[in-house]
Amino acid sequence: MELRKINRGQMEIQQMAFMILAVFLFFILVGLFFLGIQFKDIKKNVAQLQTEQAISSLKVIADMPELNYDSHESMTLDEDKLRIMSGNLGTYYSEFWPVASVKVYKIYPKFNERVKCPALNCNYFEIYDNGQESMKTYSTYVSICKKVKETGYIYDRCEVGKLVVGVITNEAKK
Repeated sequence: MELRKINRGQMEIQQMAFMILAVFLFFILVGLFFLGIQFKDIKKNVAQLQTEQAISSLKVIADMPELNYDSHESMTLDEDKLRIMSGNLGTYYSEFWPVASVKVYKIYPKFNERVKCPALNCNYFEIYDNGQESMKTYSTYVSICKKVKETGYIYDRCEVGKLVVGVITNEAKK
């Protein structure tokens, strides 16, 4: 009889141990499910923050003293500075640029073909490129201005341009 009580006691202890293990595993599964939902939102937020950072970097780059035409005007690039920076000077700024590539195109007046600077009558400035193959690009319209002297007068000649910034995405980092 006493042997039966011991076996029954051991059986109750085993049942209690399995019950505790089952409850523990249940809470682990609930926790993993909750973490999965949280990480899904984090990935979405990272992509959104990268996009916002890239868009804000367009204005920052356009207003940098290295490229800006007039400190009082926003989103205005100096053509002479663009010519200088497109001559491989941008590579010295590799730690400085917050992006993977910086390119500027003249879009008006319209050109028949793209001519990379430094060259005569160029309309395409490749300021910086870190060689990244897969990146996402963002762009904005800017004014490209320079001082011109014609018929004894000095004035600002401005053309419409497009500032294109390439940003490394998470998919490109993998």
